[in-house]
Amino acid sequence: MPYYIVVGGNTLYRMNTAGTGTALTLPTGVTIDTTRRPRMAVLGKNVILTNAPSRSVFVDPNGATVRLAQLKAPTSAPVLTSAETGSLTGTFRVKYTHIIKDAETGALLVESPFSPISASSGAITSKLLKAAIETSPDPGVTHRRMYRTATGPGTVYFPWIDVEGNTITTVSDDLSDAAMSLIAAPTELGAVAGAAPLTYMTLLVEWKGRLWGVGNVDIDKLRYTGTDLLYAWKSTYEIIIPPVGNDQFGITGLIPRRDELGVSRRNMLWSIRGDTPTTFERKKVHDGKGCVAPESVVVIEDIGYFLGADGVYTWGPDGVNCISNNKVRKWFASTTYFNRARFKDAFARYNAKYHGYELYLSNTGDTTWNRWVFYDIERGRWWGPHLTGAAFTATSALGNFIDADNLIVPIIGATDDKIYTGNNATLLDASTAISVSATSARHSEGTPDIKKLFGGPSIIFAEQAAAGNLSVACKVGAVDEGTTRTLTVDQTKPGRERFSPLGEGEHCQLVFTESTGSQACQLLGYEIPVHELGRR
Repeated sequence: MPYYIVVGGNTLYRMNTAGTGTALTLPTGVTIDTTRRPRMAVLGKNVILTNAPSRSVFVDPNGATVRLAQLKAPTSAPVLTSAETGSLTGTFRVKYTHIIKDAETGALLVESPFSPISASSGAITSKLLKAAIETSPDPGVTHRRMYRTATGPGTVYFPWIDVEGNTITTVSDDLSDAAMSLIAAPTELGAVAGAAPLTYMTLLVEWKGRLWGVGNVDIDKLRYTGTDLLYAWKSTYEIIIPPVGNDQFGITGLIPRRDELGVSRRNMLWSIRGDTPTTFERKKVHDGKGCVAPESVVVIEDIGYFLGADGVYTWGPDGVNCISNNKVRKWFASTTYFNRARFKDAFARYNAKYHGYELYLSNTGDTTWNRWVFYDIERGRWWGPHLTGAAFTATSALGNFIDADNLIVPIIGATDDKIYTGNNATLLDASTAISVSATSARHSEGTPDIKKLFGGPSIIFAEQAAAGNLSVACKVGAVDEGTTRTLTVDQTKPGRERFSPLGEGEHCQLVFTESTGSQACQLLGYEIPVHELGRR
């Protein structure tokens, strides 16, 4: 059964396809900070959550159990001694980790970094090897995993004993070299932000079977895990993204395309290519422009979309391009429409039903997310700014929800800890009619100083079965002329209606509005005959 993992306030929920949420129990001591947005990634059917929780956690595939995604390493080395009865002979060293095993399958779920290595045991002759170890302070730890060298002195460590529980502090065994695992100790264990207090991953994505992230302290350093290992952040698995120390923001966006991982600063875009730590390479893609809002990043059909300081950009096979410059540059490059100071926290999603990029912003002078704009990918057109009449304040774009009928429904998170669906058949925001307004270009036919006769317009629309009138305000005259005539289009008639001439003037502009509740409106186009005035 498919499900969704969502955060509402300081609670983590599992939501089914019917939209019913079940609160999940966080590990003891873990809380969710409502001032930080959650960052999530999926690896091996596990949902990893960081940034908002006080410790990084993951939800296992059954969607019911939440565990720590990183465990603290043991702080002290094992202390080795020997017991009288046993068959082990040699000199040994030991180190160990804290682990979490699946209770049903015994599979390893999480493993901490290694403890310090013990001092040499000294020569042991026909005795048990005994080790004193510490318990883990982390909730959920099920075992301590001991690693031992072979009869030595050796330098390679092999799995020795799994000490069950988290209370035993002394363990002894005389397992022979031949009986130990042939597979040496893992080499990719390591720590990253999210295990210690006041640390967290500010960015997190999955790419090529690994988690990639950025911590809140080392903001210029990109870290990654071992393949399919959500907990193994080896210390050398890092890539520096220059210029180091250039600003207070560091890495501001991760763009996981099929063959490249985009790593953005506010004014620069880099890409990571390769398949393994030995082949990963960093390459500069673009200088001067970059992502300013981590949650504005959306990858659609292997093209990354993101918000820059002066517009929306794409990164794809043809490089980095601004898709807002030609038509709506003023939306993003001026303060007329949106609060640019809040760009860094803007968020976006892919609207699968209408195949477009949806970006949520704050209106000029406001501090809530009360506007959004939509880029129609197929037609290459921008629509907006949009405003909802529903009584909620958006907080995050949750993408698309697959309902019980396997239909795609866009959803949005809100401050009231509820999830709202979009594209409703009722065409209402709760009980409020959704008003549609579209303003045409200012038509002058290339001769802005010459008076013209603007003839009778022909409005083309999709016929509606129910009542509903489309209002058209006409502005004919000088460049700053107000409304000179208002037309009413009856959408229940066949899909074209003609009107008498609009009048004389240098310019003509039309403003279309429709605010009838539960009534659709689809404007297909319009035609206006134009004739210059003068002597013949």
